[in-house]
Amino acid sequence: MAKPLKLRVLDGTPASLGYAFPSEWRPHAATWFSWPRPEGISFPGKYHTVPENLSAVIREIVPREEVHINVPNENWEYLVRQQLRGYGCPTDNVFFHHIRTNESWCRDHGPAFVLKPKRGGGHAMAVVDWGFNAWGGKYPPYDDDDAVPTRVAGELRLPVFYPKIVMEGGAVDFNGAGTVMTTESCLLNKNRNPKLGKRRIE
Repeated sequence: MAKPLKLRVLDGTPASLGYAFPSEWRPHAATWFSWPRPEGISFPGKYHTVPENLSAVIREIVPREEVHINVPNENWEYLVRQQLRGYGCPTDNVFFHHIRTNESWCRDHGPAFVLKPKRGGGHAMAVVDWGFNAWGGKYPPYDDDDAVPTRVAGELRLPVFYPKIVMEGGAVDFNGAGTVMTTESCLLNKNRNPKLGKRRIE
């Protein structure tokens, strides 16, 4: 049985503790994926086409930076590693995490990383765990997806913020200077945050 995660939960907002979202164009250390499952709803009747195409994407990334992939368990890790190699993708720079997911859209259900400058250089890092409900409850179940940011924070031993706002990572863009671009149709939709108004979400 896995040991329970020991997380340091940070109170307040990231800004109040000196953290900020990096800009979209800031160089980063890694790209995260959640490997899709054949029984998922994302690729009905088309899953057989996914491993080759996803391997091609990862093959372009690994020479430049780390790739982190969420898979359910060590058996899945073995299978995905074999698929990557079979399609000509080296795995020396690929790191697997045994984190279950419902679907493959890590951009939306994955962790959001915030940075805080450290004395002497470098940055401290923390994870923001938005609530995730599969785009307004459209595609249940989504409990595994919702847990991904906290699981990643636990594995990386990073503190975590819980803003208690339901949204997807792909719904926001940051400029690294405190401005966020998003849409009312997402964050103010009653299927995500029915009890939060515009001012509170801002």
